[in-house]
Amino acid sequence: MNEERRGVYPFCGSCTESSVAWRVTGSGSRFYGHSDICENCGSSVRTLYRTFLWIPLAKAGRFRIIPTGGRTYVARKVIDRPVIAVAGEPASAIADHPELERDPSYRQAVSYWDAKEPGQALPFYQSALTQRESVLPADDPATLLVRLRVAQGLLATGNYGRAIAWFELVTPQLTQVFGAQHELTRAATEGATGARLMIGGPRSEASLLTDIVAADTSDLRSHDPQLIRDRAALGRALLAGGEIAQSLEALSASVVEATAALGADHPDTAVYRAALREVCEVGTARGRKRDLAAVEAARQLLVTEGAPTDR
Repeated sequence: MNEERRGVYPFCGSCTESSVAWRVTGSGSRFYGHSDICENCGSSVRTLYRTFLWIPLAKAGRFRIIPTGGRTYVARKVIDRPVIAVAGEPASAIADHPELERDPSYRQAVSYWDAKEPGQALPFYQSALTQRESVLPADDPATLLVRLRVAQGLLATGNYGRAIAWFELVTPQLTQVFGAQHELTRAATEGATGARLMIGGPRSEASLLTDIVAADTSDLRSHDPQLIRDRAALGRALLAGGEIAQSLEALSASVVEATAALGADHPDTAVYRAALREVCEVGTARGRKRDLAAVEAARQLLVTEGAPTDR
């Protein structure tokens, strides 16, 4: 077998050394994402997911891809190096908290998850999350793992809008606790990408989240964390669609409600405030007159009495 058939050519030496030859096997899978483009051979890294009815269920690995025309390509599987723990990180970042190891909901959720039954696992993970958040901080490593599983379960069961809302909340927290390159952080980022691919763009995402927030408003109390989370995701979707003033309105409401319900120093409130600051910066940079009044109102909200100094 020559080098081309073994999947070496046309990859450059550096990409070849960091990957292994791979033969396509089976069906029911799909690539998501597009990152780390090599300037030498033009390959890029994509993540392969096992799918059911086009819904990504489980990650099957990362691959370097070079298109060869039409829908064909050559690929090599990326060798993932183990993540090195940094100072202050728990010995096992995803280890269960000792007080909750006997939680029957969590054990049942893990059993279903390991059996590739995310729909069955989701309600048990949601129950376990309620228990965890009653005794652990929102950004505790054990809490974050279950939050991520809830988001992945929502994605796998087709609840794309609410999955995006969870991914957008948990990704900054995972980044802060574990780092941007940790496998959990990457899973959250890839999950959000997969959900957005299924929806079809910012306008479709904003429309879907508008409907979700309307349902939340009808069914939930005003300070319910789900309503706050979904409204914040709507604000980010509106930003992606260029609707600055509407984005500021949605995120400002999330900040106000999260501050009242959770407290100004809660990790979730911090995420919503950071998102609101980002939209303020975008609105200022664009300088459109119709947005400037909303930007100024949002900036005033960020410095109201009792809010942490985070500008």
